[in-house]
Amino acid sequence: MTDHPAPDVDRTIQLLVDSDGDRDALTQLLSTRYTVVTDQALQPADCYLVGDRLLPQYEAELTELKAETDPTFLPVLLLQRTEESGRQWLPEENPTGPPLVDETVTAPIDRVTLYRRLQNLLIRREQSAELAADYEAVQHRFERLFEASNDAIFVIDIAEGIIADCNPAACALVGYDYETLQSMSPTEVLSADDPDALTAFLDEVYERGEGWVEELTCLSSDGDTRHVECSAATIDIAASPLILVSARDITERKAYQQELELNTTAMDGAPVGISISDPDQEDNPMIYVNEGFEEITGYSAEETVGRNCRFLQGPDTREEPVAAMRRAIDTEQPVAVELRNYRKDGTMFWNRVTIAPVENDDGEVTHFIGFQEDITERKEREQRLQLFQKAVDSSANAVLLTDADGTIEYVNPAFEAQSGYTAAEVDGLTPHVLNSGRQDEAFYEELWVTISAGETWEADLVNQRKSGELYQVHQQITSITDEDGEITHFVAVESDVTQRRLREQQLAVLNRILRHNLRNGLNVIDGNLTLLAEAVDDAQLQQFIDAMAGRVAELERVGDRAATVRALFDQEKSDDAVYAVTDLMADVAETVDQRYPEATLHTDAGGLAVKADTRLKIALVELVDSIMTHSDAAVPEVTITATPGTDTRAAEWVEIAVDDNGPGVPDYEWEAIKAGTETPLEHGTGLGLWLVHWTISLLGGEVEIETDGSGTRAVLTLPRADPAASDDDTDAADADA
Repeated sequence: MTDHPAPDVDRTIQLLVDSDGDRDALTQLLSTRYTVVTDQALQPADCYLVGDRLLPQYEAELTELKAETDPTFLPVLLLQRTEESGRQWLPEENPTGPPLVDETVTAPIDRVTLYRRLQNLLIRREQSAELAADYEAVQHRFERLFEASNDAIFVIDIAEGIIADCNPAACALVGYDYETLQSMSPTEVLSADDPDALTAFLDEVYERGEGWVEELTCLSSDGDTRHVECSAATIDIAASPLILVSARDITERKAYQQELELNTTAMDGAPVGISISDPDQEDNPMIYVNEGFEEITGYSAEETVGRNCRFLQGPDTREEPVAAMRRAIDTEQPVAVELRNYRKDGTMFWNRVTIAPVENDDGEVTHFIGFQEDITERKEREQRLQLFQKAVDSSANAVLLTDADGTIEYVNPAFEAQSGYTAAEVDGLTPHVLNSGRQDEAFYEELWVTISAGETWEADLVNQRKSGELYQVHQQITSITDEDGEITHFVAVESDVTQRRLREQQLAVLNRILRHNLRNGLNVIDGNLTLLAEAVDDAQLQQFIDAMAGRVAELERVGDRAATVRALFDQEKSDDAVYAVTDLMADVAETVDQRYPEATLHTDAGGLAVKADTRLKIALVELVDSIMTHSDAAVPEVTITATPGTDTRAAEWVEIAVDDNGPGVPDYEWEAIKAGTETPLEHGTGLGLWLVHWTISLLGGEVEIETDGSGTRAVLTLPRADPAASDDDTDAADADA
């Protein structure tokens, strides 16, 4: 069967043979299928059919032409006379470039074989042209990507140690133009602070073919430091080893990461509790809590994350703040409340909770951030301040508060009642508004020097009310300092002592009258009675004189007792005063023996001691006097016994009982004292029992007296003391008994 290939006149074959006959025969043979060129000079063609005799003549031109068209295949078919004549032109096993001869045919050659050889070569050319076109398209796309990439791309020549190529993004990153970069070493640009790091990275990439480094420091032309993340790979298309380095600028990302780390560190170490919840999850659970939250609540992050923060609520948590938080979250609004929460150990604490929504760039709420602050101490201070405020407002004493310059900032209701000024009227004024003019400038200068030095000022002075009335006060001023010891305020407490001063004056006048005027008058009467007794011989008249003399003596004792009353209130009891009952009874016995030698006194100290001073002796002696006054026994007997308090009072109290064998003290004498006042109908006959009552009260004790017609039983109850304790105050001068 004869092979008749289809015409392919679009393909050009150039014949390079030395024989005209061969040229004509081949032209006739090939022209039916291809376009045949017989010119002796090389022309553009799809294939060259060259005779073995002319090949050396065209070797150089064909070699250059094949190199120029590479990678598109340009076939050369060698027409050899014998197989040996074309062997030297066959392709080598490891060629350094495209071979000169691609196929050979031996003359004479039949048409079918020639067509098949040419067809195979032309198919290879067509395929290579397609591949070359694809390669060119790929290369074009690569170049476009190379130029348009946002990442900086450097092509580094390892052998030369230079930047062989780079894209515009690389120039923008480092601030150098293309030509300048090609003259610089890679370490000058990509790792100026640590050249060895880049060198080690490139060596690793060269060995492995690829690599990645988390961060290198890039130094720009203006001295700015940029942080870059690099990936790299080797390029095998060049004779010299090249590495393609892609550098991504992560300066902003690193700054953001550092800021995020800083914020996270700050949040973790914040002195308040911080929590973040996710409203997109069911029940809006917390997804983060910091160490402050753990410290405040006692719950660890593991115990907290995944739960709604309501688990901190407890029995005393009020619904109002909880409802306020719920409404704020539902409406995506910020809120701040104060409520009672409970720690893991069950203890309650006051929690100031602030919640704010966190929005994304589109204004959508993605999270809620909460701040928890333990304000228990502040709440307790506020409660104490409220209590103090109520106490000051309710105080019977006038209280005023000034700043460090003496300007009034607060006065209590007692001040308003006492001075006649309202709080609004004195606000912003100084205490000088009360100045009566009765104290001179030196008085106030000394006051100011004292309180400015941080010392307490205490004095009596005369103030003037808004109405113009004068009133006397006992004033105490104390400074208030801050944490640095600087005076910030002064507080003055004033008690109106006008009535007290008047009473003291009245007592002083009465004491003078009783002790001096009355005594002087009684002395005159007593002297005249003595003269009268000597002049009168009538026994009946003598009885009247003796009665008057006895009454005078009794009035003299009343005057002496008035002095004793004043001494009682003038003397201050020491807090650690101790009076051994043995010493007490010995002192009382001595006085009673002197006053009532006919009486019998029995004592039993019981080895006890009481918290009292020598005024207790006055009370006991006065009690015995009161009993003896009403005794009608031929031989009066008085028994004084000390025992521990009854029942649960034994450890803290001592009971001193006084018993006698007389008819007892009349009920009316004690009833007036128990009532606390005397009336025209209910009053005593003297000061004795009042002295007992006043003295024991001043010593912190109490008195009970019982009479049954066969005698008197009086019980003095006093605070118990350690008998071994010593106190010099018990040696103080005894008041006149």
